[in-house]
Amino acid sequence: MVNHKVTVLNQMGLHTRPVKEIVKTAGGFRSEILIKRETKTANAKSFVSTIALGAARGTELLLTAEGEDEEQALREIVELFENKFGED
Repeated sequence: MVNHKVTVLNQMGLHTRPVKEIVKTAGGFRSEILIKRETKTANAKSFVSTIALGAARGTELLLTAEGEDEEQALREIVELFENKFGED
């Protein structure tokens, strides 16, 4: 299991387009990928649970991946956050 803390940096937070990118990226991996915000936990492969986090700009999230491709999975999800999902 690997973990990584990220901060939502893009202006609009986790709205429809960034969440679609997360779900698409996560769906390409066999590992279970979770996103945690305070007491809420979302399956990164689920659009509904991920957007329900309501993560605005500046929100800190904990990403967790567990499985055979966990390191690559987490690296690619972290990269989306670091690149502000191509926004700003």
